[in-house]
Amino acid sequence: MVTMAAASALQCDLDASARTDCGELASDQTTCEASGCCWDPLDDGVSGPWCFYSKGDEPGSCFVFQNSTDTAPFSDSEVAAFQTNFLANVNVESVGAVVAAPDHDTPGGNYYYHWMRDGALSMRSLWANPNLDRDTVSTYLQSYAKWVIGRQSAVAVHDGVDVRVEPKFEIPDGTVFDGSWCRPQNDGPGLRAITLMFYAEELLEADAKDAFVTENLWTGDSSSLNGGAIKFDLDWVVDGWDSNTCDLWEEVQSSDFFWNRVTMKKAMLMGSAFATKMGDDASASKYAEIAAAIDAKLDSHWLGTFVAEETNRQKDGAVLVGFNNGFDESDGKYAPTSVEVASTVNVYNTAFCSEYKINTDDSASEVPGVLIGRYPGDNYAGGNPWVLSTAAMAQLLYRAASYTLSNGVPTDEALEQFSAGLNVDFPADAKGISQTLAAAGDSVMLRLKEHVGGDDGHLDEQIDRNTGEQMSAKDLTWSYAEVLNAMAARSEWEAAYN
Repeated sequence: MVTMAAASALQCDLDASARTDCGELASDQTTCEASGCCWDPLDDGVSGPWCFYSKGDEPGSCFVFQNSTDTAPFSDSEVAAFQTNFLANVNVESVGAVVAAPDHDTPGGNYYYHWMRDGALSMRSLWANPNLDRDTVSTYLQSYAKWVIGRQSAVAVHDGVDVRVEPKFEIPDGTVFDGSWCRPQNDGPGLRAITLMFYAEELLEADAKDAFVTENLWTGDSSSLNGGAIKFDLDWVVDGWDSNTCDLWEEVQSSDFFWNRVTMKKAMLMGSAFATKMGDDASASKYAEIAAAIDAKLDSHWLGTFVAEETNRQKDGAVLVGFNNGFDESDGKYAPTSVEVASTVNVYNTAFCSEYKINTDDSASEVPGVLIGRYPGDNYAGGNPWVLSTAAMAQLLYRAASYTLSNGVPTDEALEQFSAGLNVDFPADAKGISQTLAAAGDSVMLRLKEHVGGDDGHLDEQIDRNTGEQMSAKDLTWSYAEVLNAMAARSEWEAAYN
């Protein structure tokens, strides 16, 4: 006979990945169990809630779906304001750098540095921005490329750390940040190479022998800029792709983060095609070989119910950003309507719903969408939703809408997962499904707008988990980039849909 206590223990016997947060910030065992929740501390280094719902009592997604795409969630004037504030952080002090934020006093200290990750992702966003003329884009990208080349030749200051995987650099002189920080950050070379390859492809399409490409980005000569900014970074990935590194949030280390794997794989796939175009068959072959090796490691991140970032921090918003930045049409893995992506959307929406009081309050008030943070159990600055993570979820849904138009109806299993995570029933036809997914993207952006719309076009790092006010780093460049990415993805869907 199973006792009541034993049955209760069985219901609370859940791995970190299966737990849904049931407590308030700073809950202890007494307050947790008094609320009818399970309490079970996790080992050091393992992320997840200590106070969680028992098996079978987990809440579903609190996502509020608004079925309308008639009006964009942000107006043209609002997007223009975001763009203006974004551009103010690019090519700062006319040296090609991208400042993380012009804020010297945040919960994480001074943000007035060029972070290699933020810089690469922000410049990729700028390259893809449909509202900027191409001459303006080219001017910014060339300044950025020159900055990258300068940093690749910077004096190393930390033993055993290649400057290409340093996290951040001083502005304006470009020297390596010499303070204590999580390093190395191995995603930098691949992210920079991806951005510069997008730009180089555009230049070569206009002129197959474009001088800026051959003199700066791919020189074809190892004695000239180490082969060029693109090749030098790609070659680091060849040698270092499976080495230990810091995570996207600069807190923990592993050699097996999904974010690193998926973006490095994209860099290698793009690099192989680009090397072929530049007449370097040996490099093309090597990059393709490494892409295949990385791909083999990616499969273990699919747990059958969602895609995990890493063993000790499984549910992580880095995965959503990775889906957007690491997808490559040439192999189609983790396509935006795949069952892996749909299941992750479902699981992550549910996890973050119960994580923040502001999500509960918004859903009770029928505010569309959901707010997404870094990971359940986060305690940086109190552990809050992030603007960039939320916008990344919206972008993913817009991409799924576009992908449905071009590739047809998703599988029944994928639609079932999307339906559970978005609280919506889907029509049967591809166009109807596409519109529903786009409406889900709009829903996310509308909830974001609820909390940032009154701040005159300014986007900060986080949204207070209780009050819904913007907080932490002011005018975070990456926040602008992700919101602009989402709105660009919506425009692309709208053009295809109509």
